[in-house]
Amino acid sequence: MIKIAVVDDHHLFRAGLVALLKDHEDLKVVIQASNGKDLFVQLKRTSPQIVLLDIEMPEMDGMETTLMLREKYPDIKIIILTMHNEDEFVFDLINKGVHGFVPKDKSVEALVDSIYNVMDKGMYFSEDIRDSLLRGAQGYNKTSVMAFSNTLTEREIEITRLVCQQKTSGEIAKILNVSERTVQTHRLTIHNKTKTKNTAGLVMFALKHNLLKE
Repeated sequence: MIKIAVVDDHHLFRAGLVALLKDHEDLKVVIQASNGKDLFVQLKRTSPQIVLLDIEMPEMDGMETTLMLREKYPDIKIIILTMHNEDEFVFDLINKGVHGFVPKDKSVEALVDSIYNVMDKGMYFSEDIRDSLLRGAQGYNKTSVMAFSNTLTEREIEITRLVCQQKTSGEIAKILNVSERTVQTHRLTIHNKTKTKNTAGLVMFALKHNLLKE
């Protein structure tokens, strides 16, 4: 059972989303909140695994809520529900530690898919958000992989590429013929070296620094 918090100041949207999610037996909405402040009050009583978070809300918006969630509840995964997909906006939120984006005009199936992907693989980006990431990455002066040869080992670069292909630690372990625990240790080291907060941040780092090319 995946426990979910839905945070949006539009009551009809929030209620409709909760009703649609009820059709999925393995998803359970445990918190409904109208803004960040309301969410944090309810987090004292129950702990969801995923927060579906709007950006534009009164009192405490999605940006501020994201920062506080990452500080106080770092294990909770964040999926942004938004109509904004501007490159700078997407990059900024990934830097703040969100795990996925779903435009509000997408189907409920796309939203459910994002929940499963974030729980299983640590990230989810819809096609238009992926396009935004690629455009944003092209705006950076990309650094050659060779520049990271003294930072990331060859095995760490290999694992980074597999993570960016949305492979789980278990799948990577089978591909590399190592234990899943070894992969998880490598991933922790990679995050420390690249100063990234999560899988989504690592993908952005890899795009910026040209690590996806063989």
